[in-house]
Amino acid sequence: MFENRKIYESQLEAQLATWKADIDVLKAKAKRAEVGAKVQYDKTIDSLEKTHKDASGHLSRMKEAGDEAWEGVKTGTEKAWTEFRDFFVHSHAKH
Repeated sequence: MFENRKIYESQLEAQLATWKADIDVLKAKAKRAEVGAKVQYDKTIDSLEKTHKDASGHLSRMKEAGDEAWEGVKTGTEKAWTEFRDFFVHSHAKH
């Protein structure tokens, strides 16, 4: 159980790092964008950063959960994580 938990948490951490890199790419694109496009980039980046912060919070709560509570927290985190992933993919596809 403990080993699977650590692997699962590591996978989520890796996904957060990937999303952070995606946000950084969008920030670089926004700097080079025309004024009209820059506004849209900024809105998308703000939303993605909020979503990233929320996902990070879910991961933190999951890591802090005791062994008995971990499965319940994992279930809630998986639901939220799917929503976050879909949002990141959808937002990233726009740019």
